[in-house]
Amino acid sequence: MDFALSEEQQLLRNSARDFLNAECPKSMVREIELSEAGHSVELWQKMAELGWMGLAFPEEYGGAGLGLLEMAVLFEEFGRAATPGPMFCTLVLGSLPISEWGTQEQKKALLPKVASGDLVLTMALSEPEVDSDSRFVATEAISQNGGFILTGTKLFVPYASVADYILIVARTDGLPGDEKGITVFIVDAKKPGISFTPLKTIAADKQFEVLMDSVSVSTNDVLGTLNAGLPVIQSILMKATAIQCAEMVGGAQQELEITAEYVKTRVQFERPIGSFQAVQHRMADMFIDTNGARWATYQAVWRLSKGMPASKEVAIAKVFTNAACQRVAFSAQQLHAGIGVDMDYDLQFYFRRAKAFELTMGGTPFQLETLGNTIL
Repeated sequence: MDFALSEEQQLLRNSARDFLNAECPKSMVREIELSEAGHSVELWQKMAELGWMGLAFPEEYGGAGLGLLEMAVLFEEFGRAATPGPMFCTLVLGSLPISEWGTQEQKKALLPKVASGDLVLTMALSEPEVDSDSRFVATEAISQNGGFILTGTKLFVPYASVADYILIVARTDGLPGDEKGITVFIVDAKKPGISFTPLKTIAADKQFEVLMDSVSVSTNDVLGTLNAGLPVIQSILMKATAIQCAEMVGGAQQELEITAEYVKTRVQFERPIGSFQAVQHRMADMFIDTNGARWATYQAVWRLSKGMPASKEVAIAKVFTNAACQRVAFSAQQLHAGIGVDMDYDLQFYFRRAKAFELTMGGTPFQLETLGNTIL
């Protein structure tokens, strides 16, 4: 596989980096993190004008008609800039499944508004007893009067308070653990019976507990096929995991560059600390980890973009990226010493996000189990 970016992808990377450096400096990151919404509408609209919100869905719905590789390039830059906001839940968890599994009516109604920056989407999957294995979803969707009544609790729903629609995973038949009987619904986030409780996170992103108390939805809100939502969830989680790995790689790359600059200018014993062999070896380890994670990630994204089986590659990418980004973050902190943990210094953004990302989209134990099941 050739890991070099195409001319179009290189242009996207450069333009995204220039835009985020200019429009989302760390002063704005701090401001957005401290805000109640965790979301800048002004920045969101500017990104929509660049075509980012519709990057990976067809032009007929207002999108750019590009693919997962371009999505990975963009999210690597989001990770590099530590850009906060509902980009991941809207572009990846929301618009991708609608683009792939939605009806023509659903696509026409929602995707153009996503592309224009007028809609924020998110997904509600995790529950108090369910993390990564969606077979055990217990949120009930009971058939009633030609529609369904949703009742249950979802956890760690990103940016639910600013979302216009939530893709809610519920059980319409069978028992928790059954592969059949799971359905995905596209639900108006402002429907009566939906309430949000904010959850405090290490990354300062906005996640919520979402309580559904007799929420009425129609059959037109079903995404995909009734009782056959598991393939929808599995497909989107594979892609979302790979794209999140790209975002993690972007953060590690920035930590590497921040640290390289620091050790060249930090003087100890009358010489830059970067001239010491132990520091050089640590920097080399950080470089290897960052690039190893990037290569594993882009192999997984490439296979997914080609429609090839990629469960092993995605699991490998997530396991390696989890560990590599933790090592990079820890090494960066060590080489910076005390200033590395100063909240006024930029390194803390990446350290916090690396830990948060490690625990989402299937942590290392889940991915190792997945990988083990594919090779035995």
